Amino acid sequence: MKLAATGSSVIGPAHLFEHTPNQDAVLVRGIQKGWCISVADGLGSRPLSYIGSRYCVQSVQRSLELQAGFNSTPLQISQQIQQFWLSHFGDSHSAFETTCLWASVTPAGSGMAAQVGDGLLLIKSQGQLRVVTSLRDGFGNQTQTLSKAKDHDWTSVEFTLAQPGDGVLLMTDGISDDLIPEHLEGFFDAIFQQLKRSNKRRCKRWLTKELNEWTTPRHGDDKSIAGIFRTE
Repeated sequence: MKLAATGSSVIGPAHLFEHTPNQDAVLVRGIQKGWCISVADGLGSRPLSYIGSRYCVQSVQRSLELQAGFNSTPLQISQQIQQFWLSHFGDSHSAFETTCLWASVTPAGSGMAAQVGDGLLLIKSQGQLRVVTSLRDGFGNQTQTLSKAKDHDWTSVEFTLAQPGDGVLLMTDGISDDLIPEHLEGFFDAIFQQLKRSNKRRCKRWLTKELNEWTTPRHGDDKSIAGIFRTE
């Protein structure tokens, strides 16, 4: 079995024009000979949300490293992420509000993932694509945030990358809001094929180019994506 991971985050033209930071953040890291990924989208209405999203993905890595070997559930890891984040920002956390999507896969192909807030979480296992995101998250009108999330607000999943082409893909709403259901599998497979025939660095360059050339109605938004795939 061979796993590979990739990810990219680009600032939207609207934020470039306004000279404001990219409010998204992305993480792609090797962990325990497997991989962990995360994307986070800072709320545009909050002045320091770009800092909140960056600390969110850092908290994901820290939590997964801390919980390694303890057979933790996705919810337990999500609770740890939230605890790290809230402890860091304290009573001023409302200025740093962010969404949170994360996933990890072991060297044996066992994975877990979770989401709170907008965005999209896709899993492909045994060749079958599944949209994990619930209506109350990425497809709803109300944005939930990491700081305010109750246990029932998290959408969580455990899965196995059983064959080549299986994987997990996370993206912020700057991408997911433009994708129609009929195109999700083709989009997923295009990223897998690009990663399979290149490597993490070259695939990141390709992803960055694709995101910068995004030509759909929400093009002004920041865009972040990360995935882990079984390539062999």
